[in-house]
Amino acid sequence: MSNIMPTDETFILLFRREEQLESSVDMMELWRNYDRDRSGYINADELKFFIRDLLKKKGKDVGDEKLEEYTAGLLTIFDKNGDGRLGLKEMARILSIQPEDNFLTQFELKSKSMSYKEKQRHFHKVFDYYDKSKTGAIEGDELDAFVKDLLEPDMEDISTTQIDLFKKGILTNCDKNKDGKIQKDELRLCLGLYLDMDM
Repeated sequence: MSNIMPTDETFILLFRREEQLESSVDMMELWRNYDRDRSGYINADELKFFIRDLLKKKGKDVGDEKLEEYTAGLLTIFDKNGDGRLGLKEMARILSIQPEDNFLTQFELKSKSMSYKEKQRHFHKVFDYYDKSKTGAIEGDELDAFVKDLLEPDMEDISTTQIDLFKKGILTNCDKNKDGKIQKDELRLCLGLYLDMDM
């Protein structure tokens, strides 16, 4: 890898160890910040902003030539399909987010062997995980993260356009009070948890 990336760029790989994102909500916030043209991908110019911000956070300032070199190095390593831009899954690889970190997948796997009461407790954990702002509703980047995690196991690559389309469908079918947010009872409906007991 050192022959592809400049030696001082290995510092960027340290980001993967030092700067762990706490949730997929954090990932979507970061994504929306750098996908400036809202194309659903991080292109080379947007990746430069990400790298520059990351380096500044670590107290390093680099010139344009070095930034070009770093961008090309990251694209060489992480642009799996070679289209010159990063999709959500490719960006997740830079940030060291693994498929097994998908909170919804873990919920689905664990819930198969849970009792009814355990499923209820775990459902509350799922809601709390996505309701990062603690408003009692999953909204904005939180809802984007939920949809990303919902789609991820079944899709090779996910774009923000797909997330937006699927989110619209979820809101149409599950947002019973039409406030553009998902409350607990609505999340239960989204996940197909038709429980006769109030959670």
